[in-house]
Amino acid sequence: MAMTANRLKGDACERDWIWEREVEAAPWEETRRLSVGAWERQFRRLRESSRFYAGKWKEAGVGNSFVSLADLNELPFTTKDELKLALDGDPPFGSNLCVAPDQVKRVYQTSGTSGTPSVLALTRGDMETWTVMGTRTYYATGIHEHSSVLTTFGAGPFVAGHTHFVLLRIGARSVPVAPGDTTRTLFGLRAGLADTLLATASFAQYLANKTHDQLGLLTHVVTGGEPGGGIPAIRDHIQKELGVTVTEVMGIGDVAPSLFGECPHQQGMHFCGGGHVWVELIDPDSREPMEIETGAVGELVYTALTREAMPVVRFLGGDIVRIEGTSCECERTTFRMRILGRRDDMFIVRGVNVYPTAILSVVGDFRPRVTGRARVVRTGTDTSIEPPIPIEVEVTGGHAADDRLVKEIEDAIHSKLTFRSRIALVPEADFGEAGYKTRLSRRGEG
Repeated sequence: MAMTANRLKGDACERDWIWEREVEAAPWEETRRLSVGAWERQFRRLRESSRFYAGKWKEAGVGNSFVSLADLNELPFTTKDELKLALDGDPPFGSNLCVAPDQVKRVYQTSGTSGTPSVLALTRGDMETWTVMGTRTYYATGIHEHSSVLTTFGAGPFVAGHTHFVLLRIGARSVPVAPGDTTRTLFGLRAGLADTLLATASFAQYLANKTHDQLGLLTHVVTGGEPGGGIPAIRDHIQKELGVTVTEVMGIGDVAPSLFGECPHQQGMHFCGGGHVWVELIDPDSREPMEIETGAVGELVYTALTREAMPVVRFLGGDIVRIEGTSCECERTTFRMRILGRRDDMFIVRGVNVYPTAILSVVGDFRPRVTGRARVVRTGTDTSIEPPIPIEVEVTGGHAADDRLVKEIEDAIHSKLTFRSRIALVPEADFGEAGYKTRLSRRGEG
């Protein structure tokens, strides 16, 4: 394939389009060999330095013998709740801190689902490996040293702020703007300060709904922080309205903020953590191991191979993904995937698993009467919900009382997703902030 096919339109960069070809395009056997060696060192260090894992593995009945990477499924999973308890029991860094506190050189905070943030500690070595993985990720999307990038990912307290180190490493121009600051974002783009925008899919979609014209030099949007950039109804709308190419990235705070990046072929996000993170795929229900092969659908599980301060082993990420392929025309040899949804957002209607992202795909067809945002209203704790399923759909001006639109959406959901719904149309002013992430479900009153 011609070199230009692996780049964004107009990219005449002479540098290789793969940042670390010796890793990202390496044969699978070589990647596994590197990972085996890293895991042996990590396992022994955890046994000696992590009170959290030493206790957890002892309780699980894992003896003193070495557990190889091939036998990783003999070790128990790690959940976010367990890590939170480990922190709360021994603040500020918890019983899983594997280095002396004075080796902690950077601290991020999580958003905190219960209102109390957790902390994520990094050594200098951890900062470097996060930067390496992030550089592979964003370089894969088509951001090169000649790119000018307006980023709406804040510098902190969340891990997405590490992207600023990544852009510095790539050598791109960086134009930082606070999350959700529409005025400064539009000013920067219209003034021609950037040709690339980093934003959540919600924010990119919001801009596409509001502007309907080319924003200065903007030709590329990279979405992250939530599902959406890989949903055709959302991606196509952003591309059409803004005249851009949309690629997608994903990370997970407890592992690394940047782990997956989509190349310009737009066929799913490549795994970019080779040598530093080991990924497994498991059945979301039985939690039995699955092969990472084209078409497989499962939950991703992560093990940090080189993390020093707060490593995780078999961490349940909660993301349900579909494997799109295990090779690519761009020559990367890592698997590609798309997010179907979060385990937390999934619900079951008469035995069928449903992810709210599927609802977004249907709702997006009703633009311009709708904005493209929607959410499921959950009234109980049960995963199984009896139809009709309550769904709130954000609409543009004048359509909040459009009974015909309600029926059209309900019919489309029933036709494409095979369940009945009860649609409530919500004006933009009442739906909630569009500037950052959009929750795909909310708790209603029972």
